[in-house]
Amino acid sequence: MHKDQYNEVFLAVLLTTFIFLILSIAIVFLMLYFQKKKFQYAKEKGELEKQYGEQLLQSRLEMQEQTFETISDEIHDNVGQLLSLAKLQLSIAEQNEIIDKSLIAEIKGNVGNALTDLRDIAKSLSTSRIQELSLFQAVEQELQRIGRAGAIVCKVEVTGNEQQIAEQKKIIIFRIVQESLQNILKHAQATTISVRFNFLTGGVKITIEDNGVGFSAVEKVKIESGLGLQNIVKRATLIMGEATINSVINKGTIITIIIPYV
Repeated sequence: MHKDQYNEVFLAVLLTTFIFLILSIAIVFLMLYFQKKKFQYAKEKGELEKQYGEQLLQSRLEMQEQTFETISDEIHDNVGQLLSLAKLQLSIAEQNEIIDKSLIAEIKGNVGNALTDLRDIAKSLSTSRIQELSLFQAVEQELQRIGRAGAIVCKVEVTGNEQQIAEQKKIIIFRIVQESLQNILKHAQATTISVRFNFLTGGVKITIEDNGVGFSAVEKVKIESGLGLQNIVKRATLIMGEATINSVINKGTIITIIIPYV
């Protein structure tokens, strides 16, 4: 009887030891498995962050290049015309025997306007300048620059308290708005542009509206790539936001951009 009890205890200890050993091995394997998964996750996260960073950089470079092209056109069309007119006026003044003070004043005004346009263009190109301003202030200055030409009436409104936005994201949002405005100038034949900022709890909602010629849903598919509408949607998505474009023929276009703060 005593021997049977001893055998039972021995078997119990042996079974317990075996179970403990199996559990220990299982725990070791689980730890190794989770460590491997953790390493794999960190690696994938690093690759995704790298890809995301490269996409952001590529997007910023593309927007900068488009901005350069737009500015080049503006310098040619606006500043170039003002300086050409000033040059012609100087030639006329040079031929006159009597100094025409009113003509000199016009020349000074045209040169001054050209210099103002050049300063505004430089500000819109400067990333560091944009970083110094809030998003609202940067867009407001851009609208002031557009409205100064006198062809389009621009207005900007704000609702809510402006929240802090990461610098890189703020620059991309500004470039998206800037591209939207340039599309209006090039294609919409609009006389008014309205930009509304609504600073919500989780993000900012920006509405850009014009009273231009607009386009139908069928036309939208055809002209998206030409107008850069796809780029606006794609770049908003890249910074975890969304952009929608609604247009009605002869009633204008509304672009709505919603971007989270973080």
